[in-house]
Amino acid sequence: MRLLMFHTESFWYRHNESEEEKTQIRESVLVWIHSEESDESNRSSIIRKMVKNIRWLSKKVSCDTVVLHSFAHLDDSKASPDFADALIEEVARNLRDREYDVHIVPFGQFYEFNLHVKGPSLAKVFKRIQ
Repeated sequence: MRLLMFHTESFWYRHNESEEEKTQIRESVLVWIHSEESDESNRSSIIRKMVKNIRWLSKKVSCDTVVLHSFAHLDDSKASPDFADALIEEVARNLRDREYDVHIVPFGQFYEFNLHVKGPSLAKVFKRIQ
C-alpha cells in the first residue's frame, strides 16, 4: 500500500470527457491510494494502518475533510480493481465513523483535476504501508 497525501487549500475534478460541472472541495487531506497485490492477503492490517496514517495527518494539519482517490500509478504491483475499490469504501466508512467528512473520487475513471497544495512540509506526505 502506498499513500501520497496532500493538505490542500482546494481540489477540484471532473470527468475529462464530460461537460459536467466540476466537483470542488475546499481545504482537505487528499489521499492518493495505490493498492498493491500483496495488500489483498493483509486486508485488515492495511485498513487499520491506512486509517491511522490518514487520521495522524488530519490531526497534524487540523483538517477533518478527507478525499480518497484511487491512484494506481505509484508502483508496478497492483491489487485487483475490485479489491482496491472495496478497500477505499471500507476506509471511508471507518473515517466517517470517527466524524470525518469523507469524499471518494469515483473509481475507475479518468479525470481532469486541479489542486492547490499548502506550503508547510506536512502538506506533502508519502507513506508505504506493509
